[in-house]
Amino acid sequence: MKSLMKTYINLCVCTLCAALILAGCGRQELVFDHEKTQFEPMGNAILVELIAPVGTAVDEEIYIFGAFNGLDEKSAVGKLAWQMEKAANSDNKWGIYLFPSDFQNGKTLADGFSFVSKKSGGERDIKGNPVVHLLDAAVGTAYNVWADRWAAYFSGSETIVHNGPVIYVQDESGFAQLTLYMYGDVNDLGGSWPGKSITGYETINGIELAYFDMGEGNEGLSETLIFSDNGSDQLADFGPVTLSSEPIYLHITADGKVETLNMDGVVGHDGAVVYVLDGMDWGFSTTLYMWGDVNDLNGGWPGMSVTGTQVFGEYTYLYFDMGAANEGLTEHLIFSNEGKNQLSDYDDYKIGEDIYLYISASGVQVIADPENPGEVEWFNPQATPKEPATIDIWFYEATDSLKLLSDSVSGDSIIPLYVYCWGSNEAFGAWPGTQLDGMDEYSILGLPLKHTRIEGFVGDEYNLIINNNAGKQLPDYQVAASESENEYYLKISDTVVTTLSVVPKNSIKR
Repeated sequence: MKSLMKTYINLCVCTLCAALILAGCGRQELVFDHEKTQFEPMGNAILVELIAPVGTAVDEEIYIFGAFNGLDEKSAVGKLAWQMEKAANSDNKWGIYLFPSDFQNGKTLADGFSFVSKKSGGERDIKGNPVVHLLDAAVGTAYNVWADRWAAYFSGSETIVHNGPVIYVQDESGFAQLTLYMYGDVNDLGGSWPGKSITGYETINGIELAYFDMGEGNEGLSETLIFSDNGSDQLADFGPVTLSSEPIYLHITADGKVETLNMDGVVGHDGAVVYVLDGMDWGFSTTLYMWGDVNDLNGGWPGMSVTGTQVFGEYTYLYFDMGAANEGLTEHLIFSNEGKNQLSDYDDYKIGEDIYLYISASGVQVIADPENPGEVEWFNPQATPKEPATIDIWFYEATDSLKLLSDSVSGDSIIPLYVYCWGSNEAFGAWPGTQLDGMDEYSILGLPLKHTRIEGFVGDEYNLIINNNAGKQLPDYQVAASESENEYYLKISDTVVTTLSVVPKNSIKR
């Protein structure tokens, strides 16, 4: 029953049909494993089960979006309420229970929905961005939906085919859920207020644009456009405009402007820009932390998220807008994948001029010509990257460590101890670090040990400072990633951190 677009099957109806066929003709109905229901239907919810594209990783994060929840492909990612669950007994299926009471503005699954993978992008097929309309979806019922491919499958060669006229929008409104309502020759074209959600995203001339497909058969209509934040904070009416085969390009801003966008222009940025060619394959998980003249500039650790993408020649760069108000500040830049792994600092960037950087396992380097990044030494695929390394650290708190804060201890008070890390990076966050009481505890070497881990690269060095979050601290203790995997067993006493053992990983039986 699969078509070139999406196809859904009411599993309950199919089961009934199969029973009738068996009873009527004695011929067995084939039901493939990937079509079998993997989640138990619930009487108050609609169960949607996605048969994922071939090659979808089992740890993929997949989200559902559409008019019914007011989300689009970009805003859906990270919304836990709309994240699908991987089926325990199938590597092809993800499922989600949808409760009609959560649907917005009277919308239903009949108004169209689709799927997006955090790692692999939105669903695509040879015609563009497919949308499924699930008519008369009923609670207590399960539905199969096929997804053709993720955007990553096309590896940049994807050609989006639009459904009828298209309106492109450079969206700098700051709206959480941009919607478009239309009235004129046809009122409620695209849906009643607040209208239709974003169809998808496309990068043209280096500008990331949201777009709205108007639908085949609507050429020649004269419509007035109203953009809003899913019904609130609406912008002034724009138009009327005539829908035709020629795309309409618009720019909307946070101060309420709706204006024609000159596609020969450049991307509008807020102040200076840090452009990043992503050799780490972190994508939109890349974050930028800054310290220097102002610490935590544009956000505390792990810093600010990617502002957008821009194309130079054949290369797509992530970019971070620094903010016009920050011009003149000198900052150190630290790139990481949302704080999990971080690269060494890029020092002394004075905000005011755009900068182009290449990030890889070997560090950060300036790109002189953004259209020819191959001139960057580390961009050479034959270059040897740094080898990842882990340092496992096990802490034993000796009894006398309770005297660390002796001038304010009374009775059996327990002293909260913290460990701070500095060196190749702040592995445990800003001062005073992380609390030892929050670590996993194990019994090894006949001792109660608390465990933590630093992930970095071979050659990294770190300094640990045990402190009481109130000004007192022990002398620094240095650990190093001399090999790809090291283990340190340490004793914390009243005056010093001492070594119990330093061994290769798994040398000590647990």
